[in-house]
Amino acid sequence: MSFFGTRRGRQARVFRPTPSLWDRLLAAFRDYRVLTIVLLSAAAVCGLLLATTSGSSGLRWREGMLAFSGIQSRVPFRIVDVEGSRRAMEDALEAAPLVLRQNRDVVDRLESLLRTQLSVVANTESINQVSEDLLLSFGIRKDGSETERTAYSVLRNQLSTPDDSNGRRLDELMAEFSQFISDARRLGLVDQQSANRQFAENPDAPAMQRDQPIQVLDAAGTVLHNGVLGDVLLEDQLQETGRLGKNWQLYGKLAVLRKPVEAWLLSNLKNQLSRDAQATEAARTKIEETARDVYQNYTAGATLVPAGVQVAAIHRDALQYEQEAFEDSLDSGQRALRFLGRLLLTTVLVLLFGIFLKHARPAMLEDPSRLLLFLAMGCSTVFLGVWASQDPYRAEVIPLLAAVMITAIVYGQAVAIMTSFVLTLLITASTTGSLSSFVVLMIVSVASVLPLRRIKSRLIMIKLGFRLAAVSFVAVWAAGILEQASLPDAWKNSGLLLTALKYSGSSLICCYLVAGSLPFIEQAFGIVTDISLLELTGVSHPLLQELARRAPGTYNHSIMVAAMAEAAAEAIGANGLLTRVGAYFHDIGKMMKPEYFIENITDGAENPHKSLAPNMSTLIIIGHVKDGLELAEENNLPEALHPFITQHHGTTLVEYFYREAARKADSDHRSEAEESNFRYPGPRPQTREAAVLMVADAVESASRTLKEPTSKRIQSLVHEIILKRLLDGQFDECNLQMNELRRIEESLVKSLLAQHHGRVRYPGQRTA
Repeated sequence: MSFFGTRRGRQARVFRPTPSLWDRLLAAFRDYRVLTIVLLSAAAVCGLLLATTSGSSGLRWREGMLAFSGIQSRVPFRIVDVEGSRRAMEDALEAAPLVLRQNRDVVDRLESLLRTQLSVVANTESINQVSEDLLLSFGIRKDGSETERTAYSVLRNQLSTPDDSNGRRLDELMAEFSQFISDARRLGLVDQQSANRQFAENPDAPAMQRDQPIQVLDAAGTVLHNGVLGDVLLEDQLQETGRLGKNWQLYGKLAVLRKPVEAWLLSNLKNQLSRDAQATEAARTKIEETARDVYQNYTAGATLVPAGVQVAAIHRDALQYEQEAFEDSLDSGQRALRFLGRLLLTTVLVLLFGIFLKHARPAMLEDPSRLLLFLAMGCSTVFLGVWASQDPYRAEVIPLLAAVMITAIVYGQAVAIMTSFVLTLLITASTTGSLSSFVVLMIVSVASVLPLRRIKSRLIMIKLGFRLAAVSFVAVWAAGILEQASLPDAWKNSGLLLTALKYSGSSLICCYLVAGSLPFIEQAFGIVTDISLLELTGVSHPLLQELARRAPGTYNHSIMVAAMAEAAAEAIGANGLLTRVGAYFHDIGKMMKPEYFIENITDGAENPHKSLAPNMSTLIIIGHVKDGLELAEENNLPEALHPFITQHHGTTLVEYFYREAARKADSDHRSEAEESNFRYPGPRPQTREAAVLMVADAVESASRTLKEPTSKRIQSLVHEIILKRLLDGQFDECNLQMNELRRIEESLVKSLLAQHHGRVRYPGQRTA
């Protein structure tokens, strides 16, 4: 003992330095859940970057948009003049040569035929001895006129003379004819009628023109001549200016017979030139392949769209080429800077969305597979939205609204509105960059989310489609009026009207698509809508039918619990329909061993638990949870109903058999009566709906033990059961508040009083 009193010891202090940011990051990344979210976020950033760039043409202008200050070219570029290129191609094809193939044997046969026919004429004494066809070939008609007889006499007299007994005169004429026709042997000739019939591509084609380019080939394919059809047209060459016409003066004897010989040539010179279709087509193909486009050149600063004019289809090509030329003109530094801007914008949006989910919907971050599906949907939406926003589609509303409505159905309205903001911003920034486009898309997106809190029928989606169509139309018109600052100008703007109609039609189509895809959405995201729940409320479901047959007491209990639980859930703003359907199926596992549950034991029947140890009875009772889950999975019940089967008892104690075990156990076997062996495996209720079902199930069962169910006794029973579950920690994981427990209690009391209402006792009535 110290002189000055008790000595006080100095308190030991341990200095713990504050972890650095790097240490905190390393500690966070050691958690696989955090690492998974980071990797998924990085994948989302990459996917969104790819979606915003691959589906976009880079063009900011759309048809119907008003160019207030006009649109000028930022760089020099050139654009294909489609009309000029078409005209140039037509001119080139018109200049394509008609390829003709020569047949030299025709000239040899022609000389032989002429000699034969002239010999026939020479050996006659009068015109009547010559056939009419032969005379016609020389241009002489056998009509008995003096003119025709004179023509015949001239022809016959030139062929032979009285002193020409050996036919020397005919030989001289044929020698001159052979020289005269040598040009045809070298190049080839064809009459106009044969040219029209043989050289035209089809029978209905117009007559062949003399200036038609041609190319003459011999039998071996060697080019003999390049020129025009008039060069080989017999009628033209027989004229005074033609090659044959110029040669008549060189052949004195033959020149006397010029008229009949020309007539004979026109009648008999056939098939010396034929059209080579394959070579002609090859020449045209070569011209098409080697043809060059005609370009229209623009300088930097050139006006593409005048000021105050709305962008139309005629401007689209010039704007697109200018955009491509501008992007090609960027150097690597500028490209890197633009990519960095996209990367920062996308990263910030993903981070903000992740922070929002952490506070508003943390459950989304705890399921990597569902989160991956959601992010994939977002990336696909941006890609499709950017691609569909191009003219002439302007259908970016369809993928955007589809993603937003699916998000509202699966994750709720708050997440859907945040999703619409992120997706709309990315799509708008990657397409037009227009504030009015962003506002219109946001208005339509939010309007699509608000009615989707509960979907009780597909008719709701159809009605929503028509409402969204009206909202889209009005929103586009309102944005157009704000941009043009004039209602008359907006009314006259046909492009604005077309855009409004496209948005309206896209909104209507989207709602129909989502309505038809609801079953696939439910399966993909593991949810259940009110439409599917309503289909399960009928007692015709095979599981409920089997439950009614095997365990009628359990079936009736489930029906009563469903009515009570639905009313209680509605009282606290929970999903009453989901609670009711979950109550229908929560005890389906009891049909596997119905005789072990008290509600199925009829009067006079022996209770099978009397012959079993408490531990064994507890295993059978608890086993109905596992059996029910297996039945639900085998019969493809929606996953949203599984928690009602596994959580409706939570981790509560099977009190009856626990007390029996404790009563029978001696001091040496206390471990057999440990409380943990008599509790349900859980888990505890994770949702308000499951918690409501837990209380309703316990209250309905316990109320059957009341001999006189008065109002006071019912209130006391319900309060005691809720208090016991509360003190046992069964509501710790379902976000139930005390005032909600009070409303649940009031609703259950009201339901039980309705079930156990009194009856008027009639005089002389006996108790059954």
